Amino acid sequence: MYHNYLFYKYYNEITVRVEIVITSYALMFNVLEGGVSEPIEWSKDNLTADRSIIILDESNQVVWLWHGTKQGLVARRTALRQADSLKGHGYTVGKSIIGRDLKHIKEIDQRKIGRDPATDEIYGHLENLLNRESKKLENFVVTFEMRADEPLLSKPVEDKPVAKVTTTPIKQIEKEPPKPIVKETPPPATTPTFTPTNEYDASEDTPKVIKPKPSEEKLHSSEKVLTPELQAKIGFVLAGVLDHFDDIWVSKKNDGSYSVEMMDGPICLFKVSEGSKISFSPDSFKGLSTNVKLEIQKKFVSLSKLIL
Repeated sequence: MYHNYLFYKYYNEITVRVEIVITSYALMFNVLEGGVSEPIEWSKDNLTADRSIIILDESNQVVWLWHGTKQGLVARRTALRQADSLKGHGYTVGKSIIGRDLKHIKEIDQRKIGRDPATDEIYGHLENLLNRESKKLENFVVTFEMRADEPLLSKPVEDKPVAKVTTTPIKQIEKEPPKPIVKETPPPATTPTFTPTNEYDASEDTPKVIKPKPSEEKLHSSEKVLTPELQAKIGFVLAGVLDHFDDIWVSKKNDGSYSVEMMDGPICLFKVSEGSKISFSPDSFKGLSTNVKLEIQKKFVSLSKLIL
């Protein structure tokens, strides 16, 4: 009993500060042709224009997927399938599994860096990860030591915490008596009034109109001009492209433009505008032979004559 009392007294004169350190792992892959993912050395220099890179990041519960500017449609789709597989199953290293059941896949298209704010934000998070101090282990695995209060993109992976215990003498703090509970009386109901602050404020009976954001106005304006004639012309462009490429991918951007890609990369980018006109970007048909470009143009012109 004496020893127990001494221990109890000593315990009340100190505070125990426990700092939780979570060990998380990461691994980088290069996606080869045919869908083979090859582990590589951890380095930011691997993010090149001719590669698709996958990064398993346990600290943020994220699979990062980098697409270089020279990566075509097939290569990007192949890399996405590999990233999705690693996201669910992880990668086995010895008796351990790195990155199993990660929460998100975050894609970064190098072509959009500097032009798309969302891509810039994601790439900024990836740069922070690659610039962090890490320790290299065997089989290309790296590890980070993270404090429990360190901000992350998402909840960290569950791992066995390592506790560092330090003791600091402090004085015993007296507990304050509980404060009495006072019931607040709700204020009497009043009729709401509206006082205009300037000539542009609406009156109380005038319904409020939410004005769309500029980006929404731009998108809606592009949708309004899609008359049957313009829809037909969009189809004429695609018909001309399909005469030369069996597999194409068409996507509509936020600004109303249309991007057409083949397996090896982009083909063209065009917009529709008022006046039933279609305008191509300066980089459209870049890399294609002059004959193919002229034949697509002739096909578009000949089909357009059908609706004149």
